[in-house]
Amino acid sequence: MYWIADEESLPQALSDESVLKHIIGLYEMAVRERMSIIMWQRYVDFAAGLSNSRDEEIRAAAVAAFGREDYVIALLRQGVEATGAHYLQSQALWMQYCDYILHQINKAEGSQKDELVEQLQSVFIERLAQPHTGVDETFTMYSEFTTRHNAATYEQQMVDANKIVSVTRGQSVQRNAFEDRLVESEGSWAEYSRYISGLAADNTTQPAEICMLYERALVTSCYSPEVWSEYGAYVAGAFDDTQVALDVTYRGLRNCPWSGRLWAQCVRFAYAHEGYELASRVYARATDTHAVSYSMVEYGLLAVAWLAVTRADPGCDDEMLLDTCDQCVDVAYKLDPSTADPVLYFERCCTSTAANAENGTERARKLWTRICKARRFCTEAWVLSAEFEAAHGSAQSARSVFRHAAQRKLDNPERLFDAWLALENTSGELVDIDAAERIVCEQRRVILRRAERAHTMAGPAQSEVVLPVKRQRSVTPEATAADHSTSVDHNTPADSAQAQSTKSDSAHPADQPRVTTVFISSLPRTFTSADVEAFLGGPTQATNISMQIDKAGEFHGRATASMQSASALIAALDKNNTVVDGHHISVHIYKQHAKPVETTVAVRGFAANATNKQIAEIAKPAGTVVRVRRNQSGDTAFVVMHSYGDAVRAEAALNGYVLDECTLDASIVKSGRATAKQKDAKEASVTSLAPRKVARRPAKKVGVLKTAPAQEPSSASTEAKSNAEFRQLFLGSDSKP
Repeated sequence: MYWIADEESLPQALSDESVLKHIIGLYEMAVRERMSIIMWQRYVDFAAGLSNSRDEEIRAAAVAAFGREDYVIALLRQGVEATGAHYLQSQALWMQYCDYILHQINKAEGSQKDELVEQLQSVFIERLAQPHTGVDETFTMYSEFTTRHNAATYEQQMVDANKIVSVTRGQSVQRNAFEDRLVESEGSWAEYSRYISGLAADNTTQPAEICMLYERALVTSCYSPEVWSEYGAYVAGAFDDTQVALDVTYRGLRNCPWSGRLWAQCVRFAYAHEGYELASRVYARATDTHAVSYSMVEYGLLAVAWLAVTRADPGCDDEMLLDTCDQCVDVAYKLDPSTADPVLYFERCCTSTAANAENGTERARKLWTRICKARRFCTEAWVLSAEFEAAHGSAQSARSVFRHAAQRKLDNPERLFDAWLALENTSGELVDIDAAERIVCEQRRVILRRAERAHTMAGPAQSEVVLPVKRQRSVTPEATAADHSTSVDHNTPADSAQAQSTKSDSAHPADQPRVTTVFISSLPRTFTSADVEAFLGGPTQATNISMQIDKAGEFHGRATASMQSASALIAALDKNNTVVDGHHISVHIYKQHAKPVETTVAVRGFAANATNKQIAEIAKPAGTVVRVRRNQSGDTAFVVMHSYGDAVRAEAALNGYVLDECTLDASIVKSGRATAKQKDAKEASVTSLAPRKVARRPAKKVGVLKTAPAQEPSSASTEAKSNAEFRQLFLGSDSKP
């Protein structure tokens, strides 16, 4: 609007035909880009102002720019057609249209007047049949018009109009209820969606009214790809003209160029409208501008549409289709792997397309090999690769894929085990079934040992992960085993370790039960924290919902939540790959990569001549020793271990160890729990000016001056000496302390 105002303010702008055409083009572009009652009203007022101008030059330029003399009435008719379906705000422009026709009727005579009367009567009937807030006002205007211009047939016309108005009033009641809920929700897309669904269920609703609701929703949701995509899909099904659907998708891409779904929709609509050439230009535009290069999921949606278009085009042979599959995989796997689709939608479509092509089985196998190498921790990739081998290769090749995948640290190993055992039980021999079960059992034990080791070595800053009670498979930051079963009849090693623990005061906080955090991705962008909470089972199951947003405040479908119990965690993980509004939602354990916390072990009871190196050698087999230091009195050594797990093992190794006929006593130093003796010693070290007491350990060998007097051996020479005594001994009596 500011652009148009600047153009209109130019000198001689309204009298210059070229400038006037430019202004008209701006108005046309504005009303096409966005359905706005205000913009249409301003456009009509601009045209009416040109028509009513006293300057003959301006009127002539307007006729030349619009290309017709009756441009005002034509523009009014166009505006009424574009905005007439707006339930709340369409009455003003429609009344201006009627007033203009009435003005023309009053000036016309004869047959021309009769034509205008008939035209306005049909306009009234159409308006009365269209639901709007001013239906009673329209009916009153029609009654006055009929009395004045069709008095002879007044009674029959009003009876017919009453039948139409009674139906319209019934429709208005339904719409008034929806409009009230829209006001309460402040125009949310969820309420607009219910409004649209309610009207779409009524067969008497015109498509223009549904489109108007989408346009109204886009006023506040113009940056929501889901709204644009749904709008384009509706237009494509409601109208035969593919250009209308393509225009809607183009508008959506101008507002949401990052959406792979919109680019995919645009590729399909472009192919339906003009064929392969236009679709290829759209695909090239998306890849050249890197619009969806930030996400493998978004690019995958575009690539799947491009593969569908390539497959449908008669001019594309199988070799070209296979090359397209390879090219799409090349582009996809150069992107950030953390943005990959957990359900491998793009990969499945690509390999299936290749396998269905002539001589394409080997190419599809190479694609799966490449996918599994790139996503070596993704269970679904290995399962799908094995299923491909079972369908297009042999059971032995599928078994080889399963056996190879079972050796890896997968994100969901139970999914792999279940698929493998299902294959063997449906098509394998008894020997194969027994072999698969042995390998699966062994791998489950490996996973449990790995989980137990990670749990034992976890420090205070470790992620909030617990080993579930009475479950065979555990979830840790290193191995996420999303188990779909609900009960196992034996305890985990963590349960046994907990039962054997008798020193409650020495238990580390990491050993206590914690609330487990889950990471949810691929959520619809319309989701709120309340929606995520409801998805996970409500406030009794999930708390501390955190919606992850970017710097611009946009939500991209990722959130974290704390589960209240092990059963709530299991229920949440079971919802992995659940489809909500077309989104395959992913639920996994939230991994926090925290650094291990250094932990100190205090050692006492050693001999005076024991060195720090000797103590470190005893603790070294338990883990990484960072350093060893002693206190001021020299009777306590502090062994700093790399992690809490190392400290636990070092304590066990040092406690009770006999060193030089002295039994060591070791214990883990609890942070923030200094004893009264330690506090007093600390205060004394700060306030006292007296020399520190020398530690009871051998003095360093110092070269003796030749002029120093010989010292008689004495039994007291083995006793501890102060700094002043050492100076007296080695430097002579003239030295000063």
